[in-house]
Amino acid sequence: MNFPDLAITPNPNVVGDYIVTGDFYDDAGNLLGTYGPDGTSVFTWWATQTPEFQLRYVSQFSQIMAQEIANGVTP
Repeated sequence: MNFPDLAITPNPNVVGDYIVTGDFYDDAGNLLGTYGPDGTSVFTWWATQTPEFQLRYVSQFSQIMAQEIANGVTP
């Protein structure tokens, strides 16, 4: 996938959330989709995913968290 105009910015209305904007294309240059005219909130999108999907990513993220904690980076 290609993201030629991808932008990720902090959501000014929600601490810790981000707004993702831009379009995404396949390797042949065909438009696959967009994050919408106002972008997509990561928090809002996340809350609409299935519990199984969320668990997969939380499991991966927990390993990143453990590595940061072990390196002395605290929340």
